[in-house]
Amino acid sequence: MMNYTPTKSSANGEAGRTAHRPRWAEIPIPLKWLIPAVGVGIFLLIALPVAMVIGRDGFLRDSVIANDPHLDPRYLEFALTASIIYAVVLHAIDVVLSIWFVVKIMQGRQWARIALSAYLVIATFGSLYSAAAGSAYLWAVIPGDSIHVIMLVLLWAPRSVRDFFARYKARGMRTAMQDSP
Repeated sequence: MMNYTPTKSSANGEAGRTAHRPRWAEIPIPLKWLIPAVGVGIFLLIALPVAMVIGRDGFLRDSVIANDPHLDPRYLEFALTASIIYAVVLHAIDVVLSIWFVVKIMQGRQWARIALSAYLVIATFGSLYSAAAGSAYLWAVIPGDSIHVIMLVLLWAPRSVRDFFARYKARGMRTAMQDSP
């Protein structure tokens, strides 16, 4: 049986309601492995734009030219800068979402588990699209997509994780029924 730490919830403005969060010791080990997996993913998300800045006149330029061989040289600088800005903004959003979803998952939030899974699938397809732009990005795509697959397995395959979310959902439904008039 799981013990939960009650905390006051004011997110929906109901004064008497409590939210229950599992203690660290009650979180299944596979879910705890999400933390280092996200750490590796964040490292890769930060490393790619940094590598793009460093390789601006090398592999990034070559990649842009390979994707559009007829690009007017006057627009090449704009394309390089736009590529870097796009990568920085997109990866910054990815870092924030990854951290937020994992924090919410550790609190037993099923919606975060589903949202992180959807994000991982979308991110994997997005990175494969980037890899198609040139082999210069494979050093980030292959480990990044491997981390995505590992995280998806950790979120859904282990029985302990499925039981954790089932118990949390049942606990939340009992609390909601007790609080209703």
